[in-house]
Amino acid sequence: MKGRRFLTAVVGISLMLMLAVALPLLSACPAPTTTEEVEQLQADLAAANATIADLEAQLAAVGVEPEVLELRMQHSWGAAENHFFEQYADIVREMTGGQIDIAVFSDGELVSWDELSDAVAAGTVDIGHTHPDYYEMVVPEGYLESAPYLWQTLDEEMAVIYEFGVGDLYAEALEEVYGYHVIGFQPDDYGALMFTKEINSIADMEGCVIQLLDPYASILAELAGSSATYLGPEEIYTSLALGVLDGVEYGGAKAMGDMGFHEVAKYFVLPRHQQSWFPFYFINADTWDSLTADQQAILEQAVYANGIYMRAFYAEGEASSLAMMVDAGVTVCYLPDEDVEAIFQKTLEWLEEDYAAMSPRCAEITERVFEALRVFGRID
Repeated sequence: MKGRRFLTAVVGISLMLMLAVALPLLSACPAPTTTEEVEQLQADLAAANATIADLEAQLAAVGVEPEVLELRMQHSWGAAENHFFEQYADIVREMTGGQIDIAVFSDGELVSWDELSDAVAAGTVDIGHTHPDYYEMVVPEGYLESAPYLWQTLDEEMAVIYEFGVGDLYAEALEEVYGYHVIGFQPDDYGALMFTKEINSIADMEGCVIQLLDPYASILAELAGSSATYLGPEEIYTSLALGVLDGVEYGGAKAMGDMGFHEVAKYFVLPRHQQSWFPFYFINADTWDSLTADQQAILEQAVYANGIYMRAFYAEGEASSLAMMVDAGVTVCYLPDEDVEAIFQKTLEWLEEDYAAMSPRCAEITERVFEALRVFGRID
């Protein structure tokens, strides 16, 4: 650093000395009278300009480094998932040349998961990552994320979010309520259920207390007589071990295996009811507005790159994690086709009768979902 300061001083002084010497001499020179004198003067001026430009370039090269913007980001998952968000931070750091440095915190390290949106809106946390359905009681559009057996493939769900515009409608609703800026949505993990008792049909869930959000919670309550609650990630393992919870939905086999749930919940239910969740990154609005257009674009594109990493990680790990669970004594249970179809039909009924009435955007999302289902040949 001392050497850089010295070089800066040397270059700056050299430039000033050149100007101090050259300008008086040039002004003192008599006007040229011959073609040779004019050409010589032009050559001298060109050489001086070239030298000045070279000195200016050297001065710029050793100038003050760009200020680093340090941001704090908290996600709503457990510490085992930190690596996903550190990858996002690495992409942003590299693409901005180190100008944006993001520190990653897991759920509860700065604020609890249910305070995260307010904290980002207020600027006490700079960036957040969470799910639309975590705030469904405040932003009803988010209920859709928990609708079970709605999509049969990831392609269907990605098309709905990106091409049918459901992601844009989610973002509008979230920004309107909280006032932060939604950076983007991404696919990540599967959705499945694990239980502390054997489940081979909907009827077997009667009386179970399940870590689960609506609308799936209400659908199972109606079809099976179960009940639901929602705890923070750090509370789930102990609640399963103590019998406070009988079942849990926390991603697929990979996520639940990483959390160690297979140690206390020995039954894994197939088929999975979610092809993918679609969480999102969001940022304080003032912070977003302070960024350059290039920096904003980098944050946005990093979401999609990070989504590929997330989904690939889960896709690769899902089968091996389920195999690990089986080796650890977990039994894989299967809901019969007629039970899956019954849940799907209840989901469609919920969309038409309940979800569409929650807000004008919910009604528009419902229209787009049904349009997509018709395009995919799922309904007439």
